[in-house]
Amino acid sequence: MINSIRWFKRNVTRNEKNNRLVVCRECYPKYAAARRKFESRERLYLALGVVFAALNMIVARSSLASLLVSAAVILLMLALAFLSYVPRISIKKQHRQ
Repeated sequence: MINSIRWFKRNVTRNEKNNRLVVCRECYPKYAAARRKFESRERLYLALGVVFAALNMIVARSSLASLLVSAAVILLMLALAFLSYVPRISIKKQHRQ
């Protein structure tokens, strides 16, 4: 998601700032909980979309229209997961002296 935004800013608006995402040590537990919540919602919505798509394909006898509707439903369910999007950060281990 972040890469998509950066691509848009670099190529369309020409206003790229190259900021880095940072979470302080004290805020990390809250960040980690929010990230886990996003990831679990993403999996849940994807599973629900696949179940709906499978049921749709069974009921509609696998027509082209049902295939398109099923794909649209899966994409919509994934889009719903992004309402609670929390970006992934890379953590560098610091050596204590």
